[in-house]
Amino acid sequence: MLRRNHRKALVSTLALIAVLAGCSTAKVNDPGTSSSPNATPTAEPAKRGAINVSVYDRGNIPPEEGNWDKNRWVEWINKNGPVDVKYTPVPRWESFPKFNALLASGSAPDLILEYDANYRNSWYSQKLLMPIDEMIDKYSTNYKQILEKYPLLRKIGTKEDGKLYEIGRLNVVAPHHRLLIREDWLQKLNLQVPTTTEELYNVAKAFVNQDPDGNGKKDTFGINLSGVGFSVISHIFGRSIDWAEQNGNFVHDWERLQASVEFQKRLFDDGLVDKDFLTDKNGQKGIQDFMNGKLGIFAIDSAWFTISNYETLKKNNPTAKVIPMALPKSQFGQFSPIISTPVQMVGVVNAKAKDPKAIMQYIDWMVDPQNASLLKNGIEGTHSQKGSNGCLQPIDTEKNKKELYTDDLNMMRSDLLLGKCAEVYLVNLRPEVPTQKELLDINLKSKEIYINKDRPIPSLGYDFLPVLPDDLQAIVKSTSKSNNIDKGDIWLKALVGGTGYTAQQAVKDAKDVWEKAGGKQVDDYYAKWYENNKTKAFSIDDLYKFAEQSQKELK
Repeated sequence: MLRRNHRKALVSTLALIAVLAGCSTAKVNDPGTSSSPNATPTAEPAKRGAINVSVYDRGNIPPEEGNWDKNRWVEWINKNGPVDVKYTPVPRWESFPKFNALLASGSAPDLILEYDANYRNSWYSQKLLMPIDEMIDKYSTNYKQILEKYPLLRKIGTKEDGKLYEIGRLNVVAPHHRLLIREDWLQKLNLQVPTTTEELYNVAKAFVNQDPDGNGKKDTFGINLSGVGFSVISHIFGRSIDWAEQNGNFVHDWERLQASVEFQKRLFDDGLVDKDFLTDKNGQKGIQDFMNGKLGIFAIDSAWFTISNYETLKKNNPTAKVIPMALPKSQFGQFSPIISTPVQMVGVVNAKAKDPKAIMQYIDWMVDPQNASLLKNGIEGTHSQKGSNGCLQPIDTEKNKKELYTDDLNMMRSDLLLGKCAEVYLVNLRPEVPTQKELLDINLKSKEIYINKDRPIPSLGYDFLPVLPDDLQAIVKSTSKSNNIDKGDIWLKALVGGTGYTAQQAVKDAKDVWEKAGGKQVDDYYAKWYENNKTKAFSIDDLYKFAEQSQKELK
């Protein structure tokens, strides 16, 4: 339908151009004006720009659909968009070396789309990027309006030199991690939802030792450490990334990490978690344990909490009742697990790009909600149709898996601008189906619990820290294997090391590694940056103000 509308619009536009061209010609050829020395000749049509844009290559285009040189969506964009676009595929999980090679050879795309802030920061520090303030001022309409309405985009995309370098998108603020609990197990054992870390420990212990599934066997786990378990439990203790704001200062947060590791070590030593969690690299066994009714408290990434997984849980355990729970209070206060980044930077412009106008025209066209929605949902009537809530829903999921490989083309899409239809679970879940109604209620309750400034997230992500100089980046990289918050060797050793290796000793060892590598220079750099920029840098207060504003947009 939309293709037909585009065709009709194109025909009408061409007809109008032809009429106008005829009028112009008649006027120029009019004897009364053609002899005038001041007569203006007919203007040449504006030349259509041509640019090169990167796209992640995940190997997910079926052979019959083509490749990133030619497929139905590349053709659609080139037919309907304002410029000619050639896409440079970049391996998704090897994007940094690929982009570096392209930049070094002078053949990098004009517009580089990359999620990783560290990579973008590296290119900025090497002066490989073009500031985009001027091209927005001169050539933009859509993106300029978005910047004006949501100034956080400019605030976050602006670098230390005061210029805007990054193109961003607006996400719907939603819980990213959750802590779920089996309410039916609580009721059976006459327990309450835990509100403190000690209560959490006691409930997990009861789930292991008091046969909550009633099968007469000791075969259940209290809570998971695999998957995002380590991270979510760290959030309970106010720990997220290695640095955090405390008492007006920005410090390396060793104290809260130690408390988190001590608690998790206690869970491990006392047999309240799966002892084989280290072999569950991607958390899939934890998901299976939960769906099979063997896990009572589940720290989970929202992306894994799908209709299929929940229906499997209910099929295996028809009486299961699952609810989200607020993170228990620790000695450091009460927090929430991380939520989706509301403003996410996704693109930068190559400093050697030749046609900023064409780049801006492409960006403006791609961020237009109508085009972004089509690339997200496919063609109405072919891939999607409006449901009872007015939002587009898939017609044939299997067909869409083959034909809708558009997410990486659509990286600049601002879901927030799609209105209520951006709330994925509201769109995809059908309340008339009992299990889906339960899942919908869990999602709505999760949002209510976790997007709450009275229980804030511990800290903002690494994306919002300043660009480290190369020598300081090298220090961070050299210590990452041993010191990484959720998979460093020292912390894993502490968790499984028994009485022979305590969390206190782990912190001492981690500090030694950090300081010997020159880590104090990094700590001092961040502390000084925060002191000079804390009134203008993106803050947690900004996050919750944006969440309030965006919620109004979705109604």
